[in-house]
Amino acid sequence: MTRNKHLILIYLAALLVFMLFAGSVAQAASQLAAGHPRLIELFISSDMPITGMAVISSAPGRPTPYLQTYNLDSIQRIETQLSEGLTADPKQSKQVVLHRFQQLNEDDRARMQQAAIGLAKAVQYGVDRYPAMVFDGGAVIYGVTDIHEALLRYQQWREGRQP
Repeated sequence: MTRNKHLILIYLAALLVFMLFAGSVAQAASQLAAGHPRLIELFISSDMPITGMAVISSAPGRPTPYLQTYNLDSIQRIETQLSEGLTADPKQSKQVVLHRFQQLNEDDRARMQQAAIGLAKAVQYGVDRYPAMVFDGGAVIYGVTDIHEALLRYQQWREGRQP
């Protein structure tokens, strides 16, 4: 292949990549402008059931937002489990807790890690109570556990109307 043909192919490939990228950026921008978040982060406790997910995932013509749930009381529940029935002897209690921690299953460890990440994110966002839903890392809706209702409030806010 001659050098000119090779350069033309590279140019066409770069142009195609640019057009595809520009299209996806425009689509993402129009979704955000239309009030459709790409990420919804839920900050809850284990006694707060989340509802409204079916409506979100079945919304026609809208991309389904990624939902990330942080159960903030997981650390406390596991700590309670680890410290159950400890003696008054600090050295013995420390050894028992260490042994119990080492015996935690992967699910409990994952829940603790996810709760720790959630606590850090809550601090980062300034979330000071829960339940709370954070949309695209910016807007926060407090006191709602129905995703559909929170999304409606978010969209009203984006449009400048009072919920």
